[in-house]
Amino acid sequence: MKLKSFLGFSAPSVVLMLLLLALPMLMTGWLSVRNCAFDMELAVVVQTGPFGSSEVTTQRAKVDAAGRPVLQCSFVGAEYYRKVLGLDTQPGAAGADQNEFFDALRFTLLYVAVTTPFVLAGGLALALAMNRVTQRLKGLFIAASLLPFIITPVVGALAIKWLFRDNGLVPHLLSGVGIEVFWMGQAWSAQLLVILYGVWHVLPFAFIVFYAGLQGVPQDALESATIDGASAWQKLRYVTLPHLAPLVVFVTLIHLMDAYRVFEPVIVLTQGAFTTSVQVLTYHILLLEDNPYKASAAAVLTIVGIGVLLIPLLRKTWREQRKGN
Repeated sequence: MKLKSFLGFSAPSVVLMLLLLALPMLMTGWLSVRNCAFDMELAVVVQTGPFGSSEVTTQRAKVDAAGRPVLQCSFVGAEYYRKVLGLDTQPGAAGADQNEFFDALRFTLLYVAVTTPFVLAGGLALALAMNRVTQRLKGLFIAASLLPFIITPVVGALAIKWLFRDNGLVPHLLSGVGIEVFWMGQAWSAQLLVILYGVWHVLPFAFIVFYAGLQGVPQDALESATIDGASAWQKLRYVTLPHLAPLVVFVTLIHLMDAYRVFEPVIVLTQGAFTTSVQVLTYHILLLEDNPYKASAAAVLTIVGIGVLLIPLLRKTWREQRKGN
């Protein structure tokens, strides 16, 4: 392909990626090392009421000649990173032994580690089972399997919450056999529901990718293995799985990026009472502390965490591509 044709095809995608991904990430990084605040001054204002007027001294932002508030900005370096990581907390001070970021990171990594194998194994199992279903029923089963992935995350999390709330269907059925669990009132059960939602919601994505990959498995290789006396497990291990290996890496990459940013189920199911994630922590910093600069530092740490998780898979993919060339 000529260079001009290549640039013509790739330029729109490159421009969009720069505008939608690179520039926001650079701005987030820039905000994380700065601090801006209004330049305040004391002013005497006259308050008028039904019983007369009075002078009150109050604080207000200074304004320039054009009437705009004066904003003072300074470079703070890694100060907000230290605050997010809890490195500026004095030993023995309140909260020194319990850092919010590392608590959020601990659950986020647990969520990623538990959901990923279940998503991969469950998606592959569903794809293999669907591959044996008759052609007439495949459309119906595929449509039903994709419903959890089509439903918006908040609605899906609400469905799980309504099923497991104290007067929900699941506690009612469990109480019939003498088991009582307050799913929303304990840390372990609330975290289990978040993980359950993560598997339920993403499993259809892995299923449809693996099912599409199964349609390209070379039938002559399967027939040769059958003639040679290979069992179903041997054909799966030595023929099907090697063919699906690139798709396994693809699904893993997508799920790792998505799982590390888990947000909706934590907010809907626990409201951050029993568990939190790095994405929820960033949201709370921005909403409760009203500090976009500290929230930017937390966002940068989130991006770094995603990069660290993806490094092994990206290296593996890079090596395979080089061998292929």
